[in-house]
Amino acid sequence: MKSESTTLGFRQRLLEASRRRGSKLILALDLFGPYDGRLDNAVRVLNETKEHLAAVKVNHHLLLPYGLQGLRSVISACKDEGLPLIADLKMNDIESTNLNIVDSLLDYGFDSVIANPFVGREEGLGSVIERVHSKNGGILFLVYMSHKGAGEGYSLRLEGGELLYRVFAHRARDWGADGVVVSAKSADKIAETRQIVGEECLIFSPGVGAQGGDASSGISAGADFVFVGRSITESLEPSKTAAKLKSFQELPPAQTRSHSWVPE
Repeated sequence: MKSESTTLGFRQRLLEASRRRGSKLILALDLFGPYDGRLDNAVRVLNETKEHLAAVKVNHHLLLPYGLQGLRSVISACKDEGLPLIADLKMNDIESTNLNIVDSLLDYGFDSVIANPFVGREEGLGSVIERVHSKNGGILFLVYMSHKGAGEGYSLRLEGGELLYRVFAHRARDWGADGVVVSAKSADKIAETRQIVGEECLIFSPGVGAQGGDASSGISAGADFVFVGRSITESLEPSKTAAKLKSFQELPPAQTRSHSWVPE
Protein backbone atom coordinates (compact mmCIF):
# COMPACT_ATOMS: atom_id res chain seq x y z
CA MET A 1 0.00 0.00 0.00
CA LYS A 2 1.38 3.42 -0.96
CA SER A 3 1.92 6.06 1.67
CA GLU A 4 0.08 9.36 1.45
CA SER A 5 3.31 11.12 0.41
CA THR A 6 3.78 8.87 -2.63
CA THR A 7 0.15 9.15 -3.74
CA LEU A 8 0.30 12.94 -3.81
CA GLY A 9 1.31 14.49 -7.11
CA PHE A 10 4.76 16.00 -7.59
CA ARG A 11 3.54 19.57 -7.28
CA GLN A 12 1.79 18.84 -3.98
CA ARG A 13 4.83 17.00 -2.59
CA LEU A 14 7.14 19.84 -3.53
CA LEU A 15 4.93 22.58 -2.12
CA GLU A 16 4.49 20.62 1.09
CA ALA A 17 8.26 20.16 1.47
CA SER A 18 8.73 23.87 0.78
CA ARG A 19 6.12 24.84 3.37
CA ARG A 20 7.51 22.47 5.97
CA ARG A 21 11.02 23.93 5.75
CA GLY A 22 10.07 27.48 4.84
CA SER A 23 12.31 27.28 1.79
CA LYS A 24 12.29 27.96 -1.93
CA LEU A 25 15.83 26.62 -2.32
CA ILE A 26 16.56 23.52 -4.40
CA LEU A 27 20.03 22.05 -4.07
CA ALA A 28 21.70 21.16 -7.37
CA LEU A 29 24.05 18.30 -6.48
CA ASP A 30 26.39 19.04 -9.38
CA LEU A 31 29.66 17.86 -7.89
CA PHE A 32 33.12 17.76 -9.39
CA GLY A 33 36.14 15.83 -8.16
CA PRO A 34 37.47 12.25 -8.32
CA TYR A 35 34.75 9.72 -8.98
CA ASP A 36 35.63 7.56 -5.99
CA GLY A 37 34.75 10.39 -3.60
CA ARG A 38 32.07 12.29 -5.46
CA LEU A 39 29.11 10.27 -4.20
CA ASP A 40 30.19 10.43 -0.56
CA ASN A 41 30.65 14.17 -0.96
CA ALA A 42 27.14 14.47 -2.38
CA VAL A 43 25.62 12.68 0.60
CA ARG A 44 27.68 14.82 2.99
CA VAL A 45 26.51 18.09 1.41
CA LEU A 46 22.93 16.85 1.35
CA ASN A 47 23.01 15.92 5.02
CA GLU A 48 24.56 19.26 5.98
CA THR A 49 21.99 21.32 4.08
CA LYS A 50 18.76 19.28 4.17
CA GLU A 51 17.04 21.45 6.79
CA HIS A 52 17.25 24.44 4.42
CA LEU A 53 15.99 22.74 1.24
CA ALA A 54 12.69 22.35 -0.56
CA ALA A 55 14.03 19.70 -2.97
CA VAL A 56 17.15 18.28 -4.60
CA LYS A 57 18.23 18.22 -8.25
CA VAL A 58 20.70 15.72 -9.71
CA ASN A 59 22.26 15.87 -13.17
CA HIS A 60 24.97 14.15 -15.20
CA HIS A 61 27.70 14.88 -12.66
CA LEU A 62 26.31 11.98 -10.62
CA LEU A 63 24.00 10.12 -13.00
CA LEU A 64 26.69 9.35 -15.59
CA PRO A 65 29.42 7.90 -13.35
CA TYR A 66 27.11 6.14 -10.87
CA GLY A 67 23.83 5.38 -12.62
CA LEU A 68 20.52 4.92 -10.86
CA GLN A 69 21.60 1.91 -8.83
CA GLY A 70 24.72 3.71 -7.69
CA LEU A 71 22.66 6.67 -6.49
CA ARG A 72 20.53 4.67 -4.05
CA SER A 73 22.14 6.42 -1.09
CA VAL A 74 21.18 9.86 -2.44
CA ILE A 75 17.69 8.70 -3.40
CA SER A 76 17.14 7.11 0.02
CA ALA A 77 18.39 10.21 1.83
CA CYS A 78 15.92 12.37 -0.09
CA LYS A 79 13.05 9.96 0.59
CA ASP A 80 13.87 9.82 4.29
CA GLU A 81 13.78 13.63 4.50
CA GLY A 82 10.69 14.09 2.31
CA LEU A 83 12.72 16.02 -0.29
CA PRO A 84 11.47 15.63 -3.88
CA LEU A 85 14.23 14.58 -6.27
CA ILE A 86 14.48 16.09 -9.75
CA ALA A 87 16.48 14.53 -12.61
CA ASP A 88 18.07 17.27 -14.71
CA LEU A 89 18.46 15.38 -17.98
CA LYS A 90 17.07 18.02 -20.36
CA MET A 91 15.39 15.03 -21.95
CA ASN A 92 15.24 15.40 -25.73
CA ASP A 93 14.60 12.16 -27.59
CA ILE A 94 11.92 10.14 -29.33
CA GLU A 95 8.90 8.90 -27.42
CA SER A 96 10.03 5.31 -26.86
CA THR A 97 13.34 6.43 -25.39
CA ASN A 98 11.73 9.17 -23.31
CA LEU A 99 9.23 6.67 -21.88
CA ASN A 100 12.04 4.34 -20.89
CA ILE A 101 13.87 7.25 -19.23
CA VAL A 102 10.91 8.37 -17.11
CA ASP A 103 9.93 4.81 -16.18
CA SER A 104 13.46 4.15 -14.95
CA LEU A 105 13.70 7.41 -13.02
CA LEU A 106 10.34 7.11 -11.30
CA ASP A 107 10.73 3.41 -10.53
CA TYR A 108 14.05 4.13 -8.83
CA GLY A 109 12.56 6.92 -6.71
CA PHE A 110 12.99 10.17 -8.61
CA ASP A 111 10.01 12.50 -8.51
CA SER A 112 10.43 14.63 -11.61
CA VAL A 113 12.45 15.13 -14.78
CA ILE A 114 13.46 18.18 -16.81
CA ALA A 115 12.69 17.87 -20.52
CA ASN A 116 13.37 19.93 -23.64
CA PRO A 117 10.05 20.84 -25.33
CA PHE A 118 11.89 21.35 -28.64
CA VAL A 119 11.42 17.64 -29.36
CA GLY A 120 7.68 18.20 -29.91
CA ARG A 121 4.52 16.57 -28.61
CA GLU A 122 3.58 13.86 -31.11
CA GLU A 123 5.91 10.88 -30.68
CA GLY A 124 7.99 13.13 -28.45
CA LEU A 125 6.60 14.25 -25.09
CA GLY A 126 2.82 13.79 -25.32
CA SER A 127 2.62 10.23 -24.02
CA VAL A 128 5.56 10.88 -21.71
CA ILE A 129 3.62 13.57 -19.82
CA GLU A 130 0.70 11.17 -19.43
CA ARG A 131 3.01 8.41 -18.18
CA VAL A 132 4.73 10.66 -15.66
CA HIS A 133 1.43 11.91 -14.26
CA SER A 134 -0.01 8.39 -14.08
CA LYS A 135 2.87 7.58 -11.70
CA ASN A 136 2.37 10.76 -9.64
CA GLY A 137 5.57 12.25 -11.02
CA GLY A 138 6.27 15.63 -12.53
CA ILE A 139 7.80 17.02 -15.72
CA LEU A 140 9.47 20.42 -16.08
CA PHE A 141 10.07 22.13 -19.42
CA LEU A 142 13.32 23.91 -20.17
CA VAL A 143 12.34 27.42 -21.31
CA TYR A 144 15.45 29.61 -20.90
CA MET A 145 18.93 28.64 -19.70
CA SER A 146 21.51 30.62 -17.69
CA HIS A 147 24.74 30.50 -19.70
CA LYS A 148 25.96 33.41 -21.85
CA GLY A 149 25.03 31.77 -25.13
CA ALA A 150 21.45 30.95 -24.12
CA GLY A 151 20.01 33.70 -26.29
CA GLU A 152 21.60 32.21 -29.40
CA GLY A 153 18.98 29.47 -29.25
CA TYR A 154 16.17 30.35 -26.87
CA SER A 155 15.74 33.88 -28.24
CA LEU A 156 15.54 32.82 -31.86
CA ARG A 157 12.62 34.48 -33.64
CA LEU A 158 10.45 31.99 -35.48
CA GLU A 159 8.40 32.48 -38.61
CA GLY A 160 5.55 34.73 -37.55
CA GLY A 161 7.76 36.66 -35.14
CA GLU A 162 7.34 34.65 -31.91
CA LEU A 163 10.44 34.05 -29.79
CA LEU A 164 11.38 30.43 -29.17
CA TYR A 165 11.36 30.63 -25.36
CA ARG A 166 7.84 32.03 -25.44
CA VAL A 167 6.76 29.10 -27.62
CA PHE A 168 8.23 26.74 -25.05
CA ALA A 169 6.33 28.51 -22.28
CA HIS A 170 3.08 28.14 -24.23
CA ARG A 171 3.82 24.45 -24.71
CA ALA A 172 4.30 24.02 -20.98
CA ARG A 173 0.89 25.56 -20.33
CA ASP A 174 -0.92 23.78 -23.15
CA TRP A 175 0.65 20.34 -22.72
CA GLY A 176 0.25 20.19 -18.95
CA ALA A 177 3.82 20.47 -17.70
CA ASP A 178 4.16 20.85 -13.94
CA GLY A 179 6.79 23.54 -14.19
CA VAL A 180 9.27 25.43 -16.32
CA VAL A 181 12.95 26.29 -15.95
CA VAL A 182 13.87 29.95 -16.60
CA SER A 183 17.18 31.60 -15.75
CA ALA A 184 17.33 33.70 -12.58
CA LYS A 185 19.59 36.05 -14.57
CA SER A 186 16.65 36.95 -16.85
CA ALA A 187 14.01 38.55 -14.65
CA ASP A 188 12.15 39.88 -17.68
CA LYS A 189 11.82 36.39 -19.12
CA ILE A 190 10.62 35.01 -15.78
CA ALA A 191 7.92 37.68 -15.71
CA GLU A 192 6.95 36.97 -19.35
CA THR A 193 6.81 33.26 -18.65
CA ARG A 194 4.61 33.76 -15.60
CA GLN A 195 2.13 35.70 -17.72
CA ILE A 196 2.00 32.83 -20.19
CA VAL A 197 1.91 29.78 -17.91
CA GLY A 198 -0.29 31.21 -15.16
CA GLU A 199 -0.09 30.42 -11.46
CA GLU A 200 -0.52 26.64 -11.47
CA CYS A 201 2.67 25.98 -13.44
CA LEU A 202 5.73 26.34 -11.19
CA ILE A 203 8.80 28.33 -12.26
CA PHE A 204 12.26 27.09 -11.33
CA SER A 205 15.23 29.44 -11.75
CA PRO A 206 18.84 28.27 -12.13
CA GLY A 207 21.96 30.41 -12.45
CA VAL A 208 22.05 31.72 -8.88
CA GLY A 209 25.44 32.32 -7.29
CA ALA A 210 28.31 30.96 -9.36
CA GLN A 211 26.68 32.00 -12.64
CA GLY A 212 25.89 35.49 -11.38
CA GLY A 213 22.15 35.26 -10.78
CA ASP A 214 20.44 36.50 -7.63
CA ALA A 215 17.89 34.42 -5.74
CA SER A 216 15.80 37.32 -4.48
CA SER A 217 15.48 38.97 -7.89
CA GLY A 218 14.42 35.67 -9.44
CA ILE A 219 11.72 35.14 -6.83
CA SER A 220 10.61 38.78 -7.08
CA ALA A 221 10.21 38.39 -10.85
CA GLY A 222 7.84 35.47 -10.38
CA ALA A 223 9.90 32.32 -9.82
CA ASP A 224 8.65 29.81 -7.25
CA PHE A 225 11.99 28.10 -6.61
CA VAL A 226 15.69 28.63 -7.28
CA PHE A 227 18.27 25.99 -8.19
CA VAL A 228 21.66 26.54 -6.53
CA GLY A 229 24.65 24.27 -7.04
CA ARG A 230 28.28 25.35 -6.86
CA SER A 231 27.76 28.14 -4.33
CA ILE A 232 26.69 25.43 -1.90
CA THR A 233 28.49 22.28 -3.05
CA GLU A 234 31.89 24.03 -3.21
CA SER A 235 31.40 26.07 -0.05
CA LEU A 236 33.57 25.28 2.95
CA GLU A 237 30.40 25.71 5.03
CA PRO A 238 27.51 24.36 2.93
CA SER A 239 24.94 24.64 5.73
CA LYS A 240 25.65 28.30 6.43
CA THR A 241 25.63 29.11 2.72
CA ALA A 242 22.33 27.30 2.20
CA ALA A 243 20.82 29.12 5.19
CA LYS A 244 21.80 32.49 3.69
CA LEU A 245 20.38 31.56 0.29
CA LYS A 246 17.19 30.26 1.89
CA SER A 247 16.64 33.69 3.46
CA PHE A 248 17.75 35.49 0.25
CA GLN A 249 20.78 37.08 1.87
CA GLU A 250 23.49 38.25 -0.51
CA LEU A 251 26.47 35.94 -0.36
CA PRO A 252 29.80 37.59 0.50
CA PRO A 253 32.97 36.44 -1.29
CA ALA A 254 33.93 33.17 0.37
CA GLN A 255 36.61 30.54 0.07
CA THR A 256 35.40 27.53 -1.85
CA ARG A 257 36.78 24.15 -2.78
CA SER A 258 38.50 23.91 -6.13
CA HIS A 259 36.65 22.12 -8.91
CA SER A 260 39.51 22.13 -11.42
CA TRP A 261 39.81 18.33 -11.31
CA VAL A 262 39.65 16.50 -14.62
CA PRO A 263 39.83 12.71 -15.07
CA GLU A 264 43.23 11.35 -16.08
